[in-house]
Amino acid sequence: MTFLEEVAQNIYHKYGENISDYTIIFPNRRASLFFNTALRKLINKPIWAPESISIEDFVKQQSEYAVPDQLSLVFTLHEVFQKHAPFKEDFEQFYFWGDMLVKDFNDVDHYMADAKPLFANLFEWKKLSDTDFLTKEQLLLIEKFWRSFEAKPKEAQEKFTRNWNILYPVYEDFRNKLLQHKQAYNGLLYRIYADKLLSGKERISDKLIFAGFNALTKTEEAIISEAVKNGAEVFWDLDAYYASKENINQEAGNFFREYANHSILGMTMPSDLPNKILENTPQINITEIKGNIAQTKFLGQLLLKQNLESPEKTVIILGDESLLFPVLYALPENIKKVNVTMGYPLRFASIYQLMNTCLHLQKNSRTEKDEISFNHRDVLKVLKHPFVGNLLEEEAKSLIQHIESNNLIRLKLEDLFLETQQHNELIKILFKDGSENYFLYLKNILQFVHSEEIETTEQEFIAEIYKQISQLEQIISDFDLSLDINAFIRLFNRIIQSIRVPFSGEPLEGIQIMGVLESRNLDFDHIYFLSISEDNFPGGANNQSFIPYNIRKAYGLPTLEQRDAIYAYLFYRLLQRSKDINLMYNSDNTGGKGGEPSRYLLQLQYELGLQSDKIKLQNLNQDPQAAESYPISIEKNEEIRSILDQYSNERYLSASALKTYLNCRLQFYFKYIAGLKEREEVSEDLDAADFGNILHHTMEELYGSVLGEPLDQNKIILLKNDIDKIVRKEFADLYGKGKDVKEYKFEGRNIIIRDVVKRMIAQILDYDVKIAPFTVKAVEGEFEHKISLDNGRNIRMKGSIDRLDEKENTIRVIDYKSGGDEVKFPDVESLFDRDHKDRNGAAMQTLMYSFLYIKSPDYDGEKNVMPGLYNGKGLFQNDFSEKLKMNSKQINNAVLLMEEFEEGLKKILTELFNSDQEFDQTSKIENCTYCPYRTICNK
Repeated sequence: MTFLEEVAQNIYHKYGENISDYTIIFPNRRASLFFNTALRKLINKPIWAPESISIEDFVKQQSEYAVPDQLSLVFTLHEVFQKHAPFKEDFEQFYFWGDMLVKDFNDVDHYMADAKPLFANLFEWKKLSDTDFLTKEQLLLIEKFWRSFEAKPKEAQEKFTRNWNILYPVYEDFRNKLLQHKQAYNGLLYRIYADKLLSGKERISDKLIFAGFNALTKTEEAIISEAVKNGAEVFWDLDAYYASKENINQEAGNFFREYANHSILGMTMPSDLPNKILENTPQINITEIKGNIAQTKFLGQLLLKQNLESPEKTVIILGDESLLFPVLYALPENIKKVNVTMGYPLRFASIYQLMNTCLHLQKNSRTEKDEISFNHRDVLKVLKHPFVGNLLEEEAKSLIQHIESNNLIRLKLEDLFLETQQHNELIKILFKDGSENYFLYLKNILQFVHSEEIETTEQEFIAEIYKQISQLEQIISDFDLSLDINAFIRLFNRIIQSIRVPFSGEPLEGIQIMGVLESRNLDFDHIYFLSISEDNFPGGANNQSFIPYNIRKAYGLPTLEQRDAIYAYLFYRLLQRSKDINLMYNSDNTGGKGGEPSRYLLQLQYELGLQSDKIKLQNLNQDPQAAESYPISIEKNEEIRSILDQYSNERYLSASALKTYLNCRLQFYFKYIAGLKEREEVSEDLDAADFGNILHHTMEELYGSVLGEPLDQNKIILLKNDIDKIVRKEFADLYGKGKDVKEYKFEGRNIIIRDVVKRMIAQILDYDVKIAPFTVKAVEGEFEHKISLDNGRNIRMKGSIDRLDEKENTIRVIDYKSGGDEVKFPDVESLFDRDHKDRNGAAMQTLMYSFLYIKSPDYDGEKNVMPGLYNGKGLFQNDFSEKLKMNSKQINNAVLLMEEFEEGLKKILTELFNSDQEFDQTSKIENCTYCPYRTICNK
């Protein structure tokens, strides 16, 4: 029997048909829905049902005040703050810590702290001789704060103190301003009602039943205590395993032990605590598995094996909310009904990513002679977004190809219209000048996307973003504020980052999917808990508050210890009535992040004992069956041959694609024929590919600014002044999450990597100073050539040359490599021999670029063409030379090698397009180390 069934049975047997006289109050609305279902099962005749509501709704019923949304509260606080602050601060700059301060004020009132001494002048406390108004514990904690405070830099002390000294008048005026307008934030609403009850101004009903509460705020404690004094009942959902007086080290029971000693609440505690966990311990399976997607696939396998006759008795709990959609996609086909109950972070929604991309498109736009143009990178990001791609379909691909094949750096609106294009309206909406009204620009995009056929969940995300934009627009108008594009982006992102879209499905049918907070008071037979790792559950110490920890603790405000106790309770109560529970965590600690199981998993193993037959541990990373590898070979069927035929008229074969084919035929198939996307993960730290991209983009910006100019040593030295600015911009674009370049802060490993990138770029310029003068002819220049094979087939080849420059009578074809690629190779034949132990892929690529240039109309046939490799390892050696070396001899003119090179190229292309040659796996295991498809091969 579930907890809610126990409550329903108890009160129905006690009150019968008079049950309608009572109101049952729960911690949240979800419990109320499940309670009503449990009550209906008990009653076989029509009666009036009791009211069952959440405590928040109950308090709102008792109040005359409305609760504004968070954005409106922060705006009101900003108005008040401006009157007291010795300095003026724009709303956009104020928002982050204004949002934090509203939450702090909410805590102060929820926990009924005395705000005046709490926000008193800290420096005055040091001078006070009479400290009787402080308890001994408060004095000790404040002393501890001072020891840490005085260790901080003087500037930080002064800033903190300056802001702290105005907090009490700001707090008072903020509350008064809200109350004048018949408004209140939640904590204030609760406090007003609790104060009325405690003072006797109001009397609470005696026909109340409180059920399922655990960590009470002081206002909730006061409200429930006053109700109990009048005869109200309380049902606690607890177990002796963690709540007994003897088990003081079990943090899950901290609050219950406190209430057991309470003068009023103690009377409501059961004399004999239930002992369900030890008496009916469920089967507990703890699985270590590498990767979030791997967890969802494993979940699908487990659900296939489960008997789903009563799917509503099964719950999937997500420790990481971002797994919601991967989980939905991984559910087996036999699961027909799913009920999602959780708050999904809006920042994970695809439509938010589109909004952010469009804002950056506007930010990087330029207007010249009343005509707007956009950066090609921003345009491509917009066109490649899933929503835009789905709406434009083939036209998006055509546009992308048009931009890339024509090497369009900046695009005007006319560049984005093709003759075959049907969706001119969407193009106009996306690529218009939004600077006159960014609100209208975003809303027009949202309205267009919403009018198309999209999933219901995405429509909810669109509606929520539209609502937030409209609210912000109204407030900006009411307060007569102005925002430039940078401020708009920062404010928009800060607001969206904190928004969660509530999913609260009804009826209560099918498998339930929810977050752990939504599981309060609910019981299930079968539980699947994903991503129960330490960094998710309970999570890191990210308790943002302006009130220092020791001051919070001294005045009874919630701290991390209380949060951890809440999570411990939520975890252990899942064990009370379940039959089996599958706990999975992601063991991937790539980049030094994550990979650790939640402390509660380790605690459970220790408490129940590993020898218990109720706990089963498994590590799927070490499953020998999973690691078994089978040869994979793909025959060139008609469909594959038709794709290969496209390289004769539609597609281009690049040097990097050819390098991939030489590394592994199967890898080439996965990437270029099957079109399997490489796995992408959001990361705060730079990976190898991004390192290379930043290097290439920075060099492109530096030398692109002096294209065609003769460069002497002084001009190159001046370019070094721009390195820091460009590198910062590249990092901000990749990892800034919408932040302005100036606002982006380097953190963690990225500080080191930034310095490495800058050092390498500076080293390139230092070397160029030595060999100056020269003239840069092209950066990221694309060259193409159609090569005819002996069998009559023509293959279109294309390559992007990092840098083409001219020094004296020599054209240098330069390729930047961030790694340790060598410049040496034995002979031309080895470049196309995949089994040669000294095959040099980087040299093959650079010579391929030289080949494409020599075959292009740009080459006059007279100058030498010298292939060069600027590699990360060699640049820092005293004897560095960029020149490729064949058999230890420098190549000063690649033209002399082109006949032999073309012969080798034709040979490998003939193999690639030979219908009898299958796409098979490489025999060289070292080629698999960084292959994105190695999990498919199990190599």
